Amino acid sequence: MVAIPEFARRAVFIVTLGTLAAVGCSPLIANGPPQNSYRVQLDDSRPERRDIGVLRYRGGLALSDGDEDFGGLSGIKVSADGQRFVAISDKGAVVNGVLDYDDAGDLTGARDIAVMPLLDLDGTRVKGNRRDSEGLALLPDGRWAVSFERWHRVELYPANPAGPVSPPLPKLPRPSGIQSAEGNSGLEAVTALSDGRLLVIEEGTEDKAGFSRAWIGGENGWASLGYRGKAPYRPTDATTLPNGDVVVLERRASILGGFGARIMRIPASEIRPGAELSGTELAVLEQPVTVDNYEGISAVRQPDGKVMLYVVSDDNFWGFQRTLMLMFELTS
Repeated sequence: MVAIPEFARRAVFIVTLGTLAAVGCSPLIANGPPQNSYRVQLDDSRPERRDIGVLRYRGGLALSDGDEDFGGLSGIKVSADGQRFVAISDKGAVVNGVLDYDDAGDLTGARDIAVMPLLDLDGTRVKGNRRDSEGLALLPDGRWAVSFERWHRVELYPANPAGPVSPPLPKLPRPSGIQSAEGNSGLEAVTALSDGRLLVIEEGTEDKAGFSRAWIGGENGWASLGYRGKAPYRPTDATTLPNGDVVVLERRASILGGFGARIMRIPASEIRPGAELSGTELAVLEQPVTVDNYEGISAVRQPDGKVMLYVVSDDNFWGFQRTLMLMFELTS
């Protein structure tokens, strides 16, 4: 969830409505039969636009569902065949559904969306400051990892194609020093590396050298490293490519400037304890491109070898934002 002060929400609302009006969009879904998605352009001012940075737009959706717990999507994992997705939300919920494509392989729809609670160790729904789930990763053995803010931690969940819908497994050790993280700026980004270890990156305040804290590890403990972003962008999620490289999604948010995002790539060879990571820019998503509070990213390699990146936004459960899912082809 993006950390915008309460007093600023009215200003963000006005700016967002103005932006939607400027590009000819409505923040509301038209009356009619319930639907789980409608298609969106990369750039409403240039509907033919497909390329941005080294990415090619392959379709996008605005998602909806009647469940009051739908929204706030902060982490996503798309299945290896691209047919299903699992996401987690700020309200401690698991959201999954089916994805549809046209004959060209472009993303055209989402359906059969289901919302289920994340469970705590005792089998009851996770509550209070323990429920702010932010990052989602799928380990090679099928288990799920979820990172949380406020009560900062990473939990492991049993393998299940529906997602982390069972009570968590015995507790993982907490990364050293994470207890000092700001409540709403903790373990935003998590991905499973090729060797099964987890990489987690803190969204919070950078140190004097410009690095956010990061850790590699899991059940056998954690080792520290750093991630250098570029202000005003902050890391919100990560995904591992088939060759072991990691793609980091960064987000910026401001009262006057609204939202923007940056997508970075880190070579696998650089990801090691004590490293100071800084990636290569793949794309920047700024107006007039379709933007919102992008917080989740997932990579899938298709049978023909093409790699797709799926990006999802967190609407903060505010009616003037949208839950977006965009799909890009990595062309370089």
